[in-house]
Amino acid sequence: MLSFSSPSGFIALLGLLVPLAIYLWNRRPGRTVRVGSLRWLETGANQRLRSLKPEQLPLFLLRALLLTLLALAVAGLRWQQPPPPVRGQLLISPELLASETLPAVRASLDSLRKRGYETRMLRAGFPLVAPATWARLDSGLTVVAELPHQPENTWMRVQQAVDSFPNRPLRVFTSATRGQFQGRRPLLPPQVQWQLVPVADSSTWLQSAYQPRPDSLYLVLGRSTDEQVTFRPLRLAFPASGTLRVPGLGAWRRQPYQGGTYLLSATDTVLIRQRPIRAWLRADAAFGEDARFLRAALRAAAVGLAAPLQLTVSGQDPPAAMELDWLFWLSTAPLPRAHAVQTWQFPTDAGRAVTGRFQPFPDAPEISFTRVSRVSAASTQQVLWADGAARPLLTVEQQGHQQHYRCYTRLHASWSTLGNTPELPELLLPLLQQPSPVPLRYDRRLLPSSQISVVDSTPTTVRGLPASAHYLDLRPWLAVAAAFLLGLERWLSSRQAATSQSSNAL
Repeated sequence: MLSFSSPSGFIALLGLLVPLAIYLWNRRPGRTVRVGSLRWLETGANQRLRSLKPEQLPLFLLRALLLTLLALAVAGLRWQQPPPPVRGQLLISPELLASETLPAVRASLDSLRKRGYETRMLRAGFPLVAPATWARLDSGLTVVAELPHQPENTWMRVQQAVDSFPNRPLRVFTSATRGQFQGRRPLLPPQVQWQLVPVADSSTWLQSAYQPRPDSLYLVLGRSTDEQVTFRPLRLAFPASGTLRVPGLGAWRRQPYQGGTYLLSATDTVLIRQRPIRAWLRADAAFGEDARFLRAALRAAAVGLAAPLQLTVSGQDPPAAMELDWLFWLSTAPLPRAHAVQTWQFPTDAGRAVTGRFQPFPDAPEISFTRVSRVSAASTQQVLWADGAARPLLTVEQQGHQQHYRCYTRLHASWSTLGNTPELPELLLPLLQQPSPVPLRYDRRLLPSSQISVVDSTPTTVRGLPASAHYLDLRPWLAVAAAFLLGLERWLSSRQAATSQSSNAL
């Protein structure tokens, strides 16, 4: 279908009046004929003027066509092409693509592909799954996919897919493991249909390593099932060859690097800690109950640490020359900045009354709190814990080589029930065992399906811009045609002029 991008360009068609006027009024001069008397010619001359006949009609039409082409070019003549067919998108998580359970849903995948769905990986850029991948599956082999060190944030990726493929049906195939669902859950439109596929129900990994003596190692092995994450200690002799055999995890080798020693396997790297974890808890009398809860939670969480926790509880500042990993500051005095790698600060103001709840894990009981600090979180702080109303409860901010944690509520019973909750040691454990937090890719705990595939049931328009029409610009072709007609007009005009001169000469 033809259309115009600048219809106002049709004003240029008024230029057709110019060759029309020239054509109607530009007459060739008449020939002089000697006669004896003009009396007999007056009647014939008036009749000729009344029946004036235009001449050089082909040249006029050529010039008029040339101006018409130029006017169409100015008006932006274009051809509207039919839009491409809307194809559904089949999104498969990288974890599932490399899983041995993928053949269980192969029939559903093939059915969608036959219906015209494009198969893509649920990762940055949404790359198409190569045909060689399906050929490998047809041969009964497992797909060897390059998995990222940390799993994709599936909720964020699906929201990006909704924005990237507007007005298209999306079929998402993932597992329900909690490690890949991070942050707040978006409200997805009805175009998204989610299918959960089970994967391996357990995984084991090396969480941390501590070397108390040159000939021995103290390891902490993590194991995750669909219900919980557990840790168990393991003592092994450190072989002189540098190659360590960890039960169930294969061979590991020792590698010195930048002043430290690491254990390396085919997929993981773990730092061997050479000294215990040193923590100092500075508490004023007004924070006595908070200090009691925090000390008990830290000692309970220390069971899951490879290195022993050396915790000092005091009402005094730590010595300036003491190297600390953690400094927990329960005081109204100014927080010293140069003592520890990680610092933790509780509110020092009276706070403000609120009513909120915080659920640390999907299957854990909710924690209620009635007061929070009046201090607002800065934009440079990352929120680690937040309540249902998105109020921050714990943030972290990188300050050079240090990390500063700020808690916006207290463990005191007048502030919250956080101090009495049995989940507090589990919440503190990933923070204490830095720089090796629990790897999300090994977390096999499952989220309820009702929390994953939630869509907006209200009949609203799908987010995203409507598909834009595709046009073929005809202006270059009009310019070429106009140039050809201009040359033809010049040639024809010069030929007409030569013919006219020859006739006048006779």
